[in-house]
Amino acid sequence: MNTDKKLWVNGELAPHDSALLNPRDRGFTLGDGIFETIRVRQGEIIRIEQHLARLRKGAKTIGLSLPWTDSEIQQAIQETLLANQLKNAYLRLTLSRGVPTQRGLLPDEKNSRPSFIIQAESFMGYPKELYQRGMHAVTSSIRRNEYSPLANIKSLNYLDNILARREAEKKGADEAILLNTRGNIACASVANIFFVKGKTLLTPPFSEGALPGTVREYLINQIAPQYGYDIIERVIAHEELTEMDESFLTNALMGVMPLVSIDGKTFGEGKVEEITLALGALNL
Repeated sequence: MNTDKKLWVNGELAPHDSALLNPRDRGFTLGDGIFETIRVRQGEIIRIEQHLARLRKGAKTIGLSLPWTDSEIQQAIQETLLANQLKNAYLRLTLSRGVPTQRGLLPDEKNSRPSFIIQAESFMGYPKELYQRGMHAVTSSIRRNEYSPLANIKSLNYLDNILARREAEKKGADEAILLNTRGNIACASVANIFFVKGKTLLTPPFSEGALPGTVREYLINQIAPQYGYDIIERVIAHEELTEMDESFLTNALMGVMPLVSIDGKTFGEGKVEEITLALGALNL
């Protein structure tokens, strides 16, 4: 048994191998919950305020209470990192509606007791070679439902993303690109997507099914204005891909990941291009 690693479960630290979750928990039986994935680099919890804001927004969207303050959650994260002796890590925060008091789909709002788990694992980043060569992606047959409220939160219902990634793997690709029900670009299976056209960065808006990613937000609101890039959030049709000069993906763990091809069609010369290189060097 591994008794060294610890999880924070509903206010207490417990060894991985003995931490218990009731099998009737709605997060397990119905996927009734949300999660966040956060990067820790040299002890710094990257964009923690934005992650917790998104966690609370997601909880509100599905009518789930979060009976811990932001400061309490941050303290719990620090305790979990310290208990696992980690300075470079990824954090997984999982919030579910907990064990039901009655069967059926409808939750008991008054007596609901949510489950909250904080997991910390060692993480030094994606391989450097992947950033040097860039990812190759394929368009998935799975469609992103831009009309669903789940499209804009990190729901525990992640099967669409899993199926899309499995499909990509079977085709020898690194990542899957999801179109929405109208056939427009929405996102990748685990990331937001950006395109470069000239000196302009293009990315799908939330109304197209894009997740409000924390790196996406930081890039749009902080980095682009600071470095003089124009940002346009707009509908991007699948047919437009051949017109783009560069593409890259963003999420909390990978930062800026070059995307050099989709469905075998390369951007630019099929290598990591200038603007993507410059943004990647910022170590977002």
